[in-house]
Amino acid sequence: MLELLPGTGVVLPEGAGTLRFGMTPDEAEVMLKAAPKSHRERQCMTLTRADYKELRHVHDAWLTGILFDPAWSTCAVFGDVIVTVVGGGPGRTDRLTSIDIGPAPSGAAPSATSVVWDGVDLFGHPAQDVVSVLPKPVRPTPPAATSPATTPEVTVEPLGLRLSQDPSAADRWSRLTLVGTPTGWESCCAGTFACTEGGDGLVGVLR
Repeated sequence: MLELLPGTGVVLPEGAGTLRFGMTPDEAEVMLKAAPKSHRERQCMTLTRADYKELRHVHDAWLTGILFDPAWSTCAVFGDVIVTVVGGGPGRTDRLTSIDIGPAPSGAAPSATSVVWDGVDLFGHPAQDVVSVLPKPVRPTPPAATSPATTPEVTVEPLGLRLSQDPSAADRWSRLTLVGTPTGWESCCAGTFACTEGGDGLVGVLR
């Protein structure tokens, strides 16, 4: 079982410890590498902060996961879920700010790995049943300007939580992002899970 502790981090299974917001890359790496299955994730992009002139574009690149940050590339598989970690915004890239949990790569051994908040298995119940017990406000995530959402998503601001579905998830949440606050992007805009200043992480890169 993985247990979400909003504002604190995530308790890992089998006594592996707690990933805490504010950890350095090395501290998070040591904890994740203790898992039976861990590896360094291969980056598909090589973008850095220097590739962007405007902070809102950097913010959007961070939100969409295309900003390259080699210090935060360790991930760990627990049963049938995978945990990845992300550094923060401007001036806080050396501190753990975001934790992602999603389906493990195909071939991972199935298990009864629960992802729990306050006793609720977020992936183990129908999506609407989960939403009904989450603290309000719960709202659909606005689609990004450059990549409209193709699967359902909701954000739960009081928890710093975003839940989303894969097409094959059969009306259950299958991915989540938990963020610590502050994330470092306050100087850009008030958006936690979307750039409210019209960010575009691909501007000047693929256009």
